[in-house]
Amino acid sequence: MRLENKVALVTGGGTGIGRAISLKFASEGADIAVSSRNIDNLNKVCGEIEALGRSSLAVAADVCKKTQVESMVKKVIDKFGRIDILVNNSGTSRMCPIMEFTEEDWDMVIDTNVKGVFLCTQAVAKDMVKNKYGKIINISSTSSLGAIVIGQSAYCSSKFAVNGFTKACAKEFGPYGINVNAIAPGRIMTGLVYSTRTPEQVEEFIKVGTESAVLGRMGKVEDIANLALFLASDESSFITAEIIASNGGRTNLMGR
Repeated sequence: MRLENKVALVTGGGTGIGRAISLKFASEGADIAVSSRNIDNLNKVCGEIEALGRSSLAVAADVCKKTQVESMVKKVIDKFGRIDILVNNSGTSRMCPIMEFTEEDWDMVIDTNVKGVFLCTQAVAKDMVKNKYGKIINISSTSSLGAIVIGQSAYCSSKFAVNGFTKACAKEFGPYGINVNAIAPGRIMTGLVYSTRTPEQVEEFIKVGTESAVLGRMGKVEDIANLALFLASDESSFITAEIIASNGGRTNLMGR
């Protein structure tokens, strides 16, 4: 058991990558708190976690709201006593050309993907600093490494910011025994892919993802969960401030 008796908080834990990470961590011995705005999804995941023999907690919260984030963290610590691992996975996207982007949509993406990571990290790090131990894993994107398509200006900007914030946190928290890294997934089939694209865009997403990966396939949520497990475990104790891609060997990174 690589995470035996550890406590993890996974935001955006009700579906997709967050759900896969939560279940992977639970299978390796961790107790899991999952958070998102959809309590029904969270309750389903908690049932799956408990079926693996681990304790769980569902906390409905909007990561863009400081009071809700602080309340979420307090509930987790009240139940489990501490937080060893934080996975900042909550995220959203809006596909739109720059000239047509609305201020409302821009703010939604930046607030969720950047402010949410900041607020959750700030709240959890206080406990980790006190305990002189912690693993923080931010979910970035291969779009932050140069795999950019038209319509991703806000999403791409937000994930560049996550990378920079990851490195800043690693610098500040390293003296307290806290590792901070980011995972930059490639094209992974999740519900977000379908909810933010037309059927034609989904088809193109799969086509480009398959053709641009040297491994010749789309990614699975389990691919990201496996990497997250490594970064959450003590096997990665000498790794921090890194942005680690899991993208099948993408060839369309704009010369990177």
